[in-house]
Amino acid sequence: MVEAGTHEKGDAWVLIEPSERREVIVKSKLERLYGNAIRETIESMTSNIKAKIVVEDYGALDWVLRARVESALRKYRGEQQ
Repeated sequence: MVEAGTHEKGDAWVLIEPSERREVIVKSKLERLYGNAIRETIESMTSNIKAKIVVEDYGALDWVLRARVESALRKYRGEQQ
């Protein structure tokens, strides 16, 4: 299990853990406005892994969300910066 990000305003928290099946869970106060865009970003970046992916959005801009997902993916794959 790996995570990236914070629970602060303007950020996003991403959790990736191994799973037998792919599951993407998005939690956001702005779900009605940006839920689909958040899911599209996550799907485009993680479509090649089978894992449980949880994203809690706290008003993150798209580039912040992408950075958090990328960081979590690198940790998940065992890469270190």
